[in-house]
Amino acid sequence: MIQEARKHPNGWVYVIDGTYGPNDTVPPEAIAGAWEVDAIGNIVPNSFLANPKYKPKQGK
Repeated sequence: MIQEARKHPNGWVYVIDGTYGPNDTVPPEAIAGAWEVDAIGNIVPNSFLANPKYKPKQGK
C-alpha cells in the first residue's frame, strides 16, 4: 500500500477484496474502504474510511 500511495499524492488508496485487473470494473461491494494519501504520497494515519456497502467474499 505504501508503494501505491506514492503513486497517488493527494488521493486515496483503496482496499479491494478480490482479484481484479487494471482494466476491470470493481463493484462497490468489493471495496472494503480507503486510506487518504497526503501531498507527498504518504498514507495519512487514522484516515481509513470503511465502505458501508462492503460485502466480504464468501469462504474467507
